[in-house]
Amino acid sequence: MKYMQLNNTDLNISPICLGTAGFGDKSDLEKSFEILNAFVWAGGNFIDTANVYCKWLKGHGNCSEQIIGKWLKESGMQGKVIVATKGAHYSFEDPGRSRVNKEDIRMDLDESCRTLGKDEMDFYWLHRDDPEKPAEEIVDILEELKKEGRIRYYGFSNYRTERLKEIAQCLRERNLSGITAVSNQWSLAGINPGGNTNPDPTLVEFSREEYQWHCETGAAAVPFSSTAMGFFSKLQKMGLSCTDAEVDASWMREKETQITGLSESMKRSYWNETNLRTYQKLLKLQKETGHSLQALSLAYFFNQPFQTVPVTGVSNPSQLKDVLDACEIDLAPELFGGWVSAGGGYK
Repeated sequence: MKYMQLNNTDLNISPICLGTAGFGDKSDLEKSFEILNAFVWAGGNFIDTANVYCKWLKGHGNCSEQIIGKWLKESGMQGKVIVATKGAHYSFEDPGRSRVNKEDIRMDLDESCRTLGKDEMDFYWLHRDDPEKPAEEIVDILEELKKEGRIRYYGFSNYRTERLKEIAQCLRERNLSGITAVSNQWSLAGINPGGNTNPDPTLVEFSREEYQWHCETGAAAVPFSSTAMGFFSKLQKMGLSCTDAEVDASWMREKETQITGLSESMKRSYWNETNLRTYQKLLKLQKETGHSLQALSLAYFFNQPFQTVPVTGVSNPSQLKDVLDACEIDLAPELFGGWVSAGGGYK
């Protein structure tokens, strides 16, 4: 597996980041250990978690971090893999109160470090924004933690482009390194307006404006939900086939009633003409290359004009095959040409 040096850091990471939001929820301890072991055995070394993962389940606490911390200790992998976690997510008991402040961020970081068995976090994301907070205040908090040796590097998850510009300007004015990375929702499948499978209004979807900003700044993108919950693969498993001539409004209405294996939330989110045309072209690319649609939809990210490391999770080790296959795909950028940049994956 080829590695890359993450933008503005000395972290050498795998081209895929393992998402662990399902640890303790969709995957129990044993299954999670199997996934972690298989990922690392194949050469993966970048693992993403968050202090809030599983706190949506009563009595589970920060279960994802708990499982990873236990695995790091028992496997001897502490210090051998790069773990990124997140803090400052709102409380599910009081979602209207911002936790983007020094006290709550320190509390989250302290719990994460204790759970993961770390004195210093490899990479730390602020999980949510508070638009009322000045960019200078946010930078102050993170730089203080960095100077104290609590975190090595930091980035921003679910931050809109205008806020990223404000933070970047603040960093420039203080002669600090630019923004290392941003983690927003992005996949090859574009989301219908108002139809996100996760209705949380604080989630930030990747946009054309953000794409241009990454091109201009060189900041890395570490997108979550990077395979659109396997949308393209699910269409193929249901036996859906189509050609450019077929895809129109009447054909879509007819087919939508027939694809009973696709949840209503996924239809609301991803069932649109652009995605179906992308699906048709992926099928053609699959015939030409032999790679699965899941692997190809991840390989799309390796053909961007800025560093992009997709985050993807699996519910069992067998699903890692497509993830790992994607790391070995080296397709000419023109194979993902205008049919992607003309509308696929972001608004």
